[in-house]
Amino acid sequence: MRTTRRCGGFAALLSALACMPLLGSAVEPSPDELTGALERRGFIVTPGAVEVWNRGEAWCRYDPTIDHAWYNNNAPYLVLKVPRAAGAPELVQDFKLRPDEAVVLVGTTPPPERYFAFYSWIANKVYPDGERLLGLMIAPADPVNHLSIKTEGPPGEPFGQRVALVFTPDRGTYRGILEALGEAGYATARVNEVPFPAAMLSLGHGDDGDEFRIQLRNAMWEAGYEKAGAAYIADAPLRMFRATPRVPTDEDRLEPYPVPALRIRGTGQTELNLWNELGVLRQRIIDAHPGMVATDIDVTVPVGYEGIDHMQRRVPVGGDARDALCLQAGYLPEFLSWDRRITLGDGDFLMVFGANHAATGKTSYMSVNVYTGDAEDGKLSIGTVDDRALTGTAARFLPAGDPAADLMYAYKISRSCGREANCLQVPPDELLRKCKRLSVGPDTVLGILFRNYLEPATKSGAAMQEVLYDRVIKFSPKAPAPP
Repeated sequence: MRTTRRCGGFAALLSALACMPLLGSAVEPSPDELTGALERRGFIVTPGAVEVWNRGEAWCRYDPTIDHAWYNNNAPYLVLKVPRAAGAPELVQDFKLRPDEAVVLVGTTPPPERYFAFYSWIANKVYPDGERLLGLMIAPADPVNHLSIKTEGPPGEPFGQRVALVFTPDRGTYRGILEALGEAGYATARVNEVPFPAAMLSLGHGDDGDEFRIQLRNAMWEAGYEKAGAAYIADAPLRMFRATPRVPTDEDRLEPYPVPALRIRGTGQTELNLWNELGVLRQRIIDAHPGMVATDIDVTVPVGYEGIDHMQRRVPVGGDARDALCLQAGYLPEFLSWDRRITLGDGDFLMVFGANHAATGKTSYMSVNVYTGDAEDGKLSIGTVDDRALTGTAARFLPAGDPAADLMYAYKISRSCGREANCLQVPPDELLRKCKRLSVGPDTVLGILFRNYLEPATKSGAAMQEVLYDRVIKFSPKAPAPP
């Protein structure tokens, strides 16, 4: 389902907040006040839109524009669309910017959840030699996440608060917009300044201009806020628009942003004190299944870990995440994992196990996600389990009283779990009822993505050298002995 909302009539968005248990005052200044303040400062203001989009659902209903679900979870996402140019009615997800333009996003942050962040990506990059690399999707600056964002709420309270973000390559443009926001009633000290660093970009609306994308990522509504979260996504109280100086800024008067300093990954504290425990856990899992053949599946190095690396090597990443450390196993070719050994034949199952990175403090949340790997099978999410369900699941394999049991997990993945505890059935019966197109059989090639988002101590993703990588074992019935 795709629902598009123009951001001109903001009253409807405000009314949606009435049923949401927000934590602070989120009353929005009049959009006319902000538009007027910008226009008085010489800006052309062109409204954008917020679109609700569920790519998995679209694939399931045979949407002819969708080849596959591109590993999106089976849930609605918010897509933020920008006018193609000043005064243009056409809205696009990937847009270009003049050196003096900006995109302004105002509204209310999501209800309480484990993670949210506003990302600004270089979606498609033009290199000095003229090559245009589509789908690069790397961020030139850190995401604005729930630990780093400035809102107008109480300190340390990022949820359900009034917020303003300005994405621009030019300091002078930012100052003009900041003045307008202040006149319209926003607290200027709480505006989020998000630079597009001109030194590494090709700006302008010509054929050689880079294209950008702004997106909200979010995950795991806190208990009691599930309905409010669904309401937020269904009718998000966000308003965005392109702000363009009516008279283009002379080149010698531009004030381009330099490349910003990045948040530093890592604290020096690692999970490697669990290394030997991991070996014990692996062996005890194998010993617990004596009638099965155990095959270790390789887990690949993080992908999308540092987008600048991908940009320099010209490797599209589909959306990097400096807030995350993601590991892969099986067949997820877009994430540089090409192992086709993960299938679930009759009697087969997987065991995923390792450190519970949320319990160790290395992430705000972690999840294990199973996908169909081939395009004809949808590249669709067919099962997810997160740290809330993983807690304590290693205890049955570790020695009694082992303190590591609280810091580790072991979970089964099968096509048929029945009533078995600590087992993720892929796909769940509910998904098969909703997605008649989906078929997962004994030869369907699968991939696994381990998502680990946001180390609280650094407000960034965990450092790869400090994380004990998750593990996968495939179990298959032993062949019968020859007569």
